[in-house]
Amino acid sequence: MAKHKFIGLFVLCCFLPLFAAWLVLASGWYQGGVNSKGQWLTTEIKLLPAVPATAPHWRLVFIAPASCQQACARTLQLMTQIHTALGRKQQQLTLLVAAAQFPTGLADGLPKGVQFQQSDVTGFQVGSLVLVEQQGLALLQYPLPLQSQQLPLAGKAVMADLKKLMNYDRGPV
Repeated sequence: MAKHKFIGLFVLCCFLPLFAAWLVLASGWYQGGVNSKGQWLTTEIKLLPAVPATAPHWRLVFIAPASCQQACARTLQLMTQIHTALGRKQQQLTLLVAAAQFPTGLADGLPKGVQFQQSDVTGFQVGSLVLVEQQGLALLQYPLPLQSQQLPLAGKAVMADLKKLMNYDRGPV
């Protein structure tokens, strides 16, 4: 009798958590991606070419419109502030502006530390920030607000996700 009781308890301990997990998923109580602030891309999109293993692992890309005005300048300033706020981890991040051609309106050029990358940006919202990993795969997209007062909140969202990704990053695979 004790043998059957042990087997019954063992089976119950094994299948009860599995049943509970299935119930949570089937009922729709679980919301995936609640911890990230950006929008995870649903399709696999290679935005940029892969970089060598010695290069920074993460790239923050601004999808620039064809004509850059004041909003572009504020976004580029936000990118440099994010880069500076990373402190010692800023060596793991590269700042890029991606567009089909160099945006008009950037007569002063790009800020120090920001590079231009000619790329096919179809499938991305123009005027948004995108986090790209070392192999060129775009992971998260951050639509930027129209009001400049809300831009720092978007920067905090990018920083939060970037710090998490950098903390869990194991380096080149």
